[in-house]
Amino acid sequence: MNTVRLLVCIVLAFPCGVLISRLSASFVTERPLFQPSETPRVSQRTVVLGSLTLATFVMLGWRFADASWLELLAYLAGFAALLLASAIDLTEYRLPDVVVLPTLAIGFLLVIVSSVNDDDGARVRYAFLGAVIAFGVLLIAHLISPQGMGFGDVKFAAVLGLMVGWQASSFVDVVILVLWLFLIGFAIGTVGGVALLVVRGRNQPFPFGPFLAMGTLVTVLVSRALVG
Repeated sequence: MNTVRLLVCIVLAFPCGVLISRLSASFVTERPLFQPSETPRVSQRTVVLGSLTLATFVMLGWRFADASWLELLAYLAGFAALLLASAIDLTEYRLPDVVVLPTLAIGFLLVIVSSVNDDDGARVRYAFLGAVIAFGVLLIAHLISPQGMGFGDVKFAAVLGLMVGWQASSFVDVVILVLWLFLIGFAIGTVGGVALLVVRGRNQPFPFGPFLAMGTLVTVLVSRALVG
């Protein structure tokens, strides 16, 4: 891995992890973002989210070692947003529009700018197709079972499809990567669902967003192997 990129990813991970922790906590406690905590010590939430952010950023630095800086930074920002949305979903059982919709809009803008910078406009189409296909798949699931698949997950899927579609080089690749995103997400969600059932009990809602986000991370990391 490029040493400079690794150091940049590590340096960015710490403030991003703290910001993700504060933002997610503000959704739970409704405390203003920069209001001092009643307990000055570092919270367990900050430690966990900071560690996850660091691990995610290092893996992305490895994956995009030979990509443009703009593409790497776009994925770092995108997965930071996914971590924030996942942290909220795990405790609040919702994926707020104030997080999901700006992430989708800014993400698509970054795809356009990066692809134009790399003189590869086709990737914009594939990213857009990924977002549309992923959105459509979960929209069908939502229409079949609104209680089982919330519309927040449907909108969240558009962000995930955008992120995996950006790594495609053909329409077939887009379909394959979106399918892998859902397969991996459902597989991790099955295991995680059992764990949550044991910890929280049967009557609690199931936060599907974090498992879809993990499926997206795995798919992006190994996308080259998945599409040959």
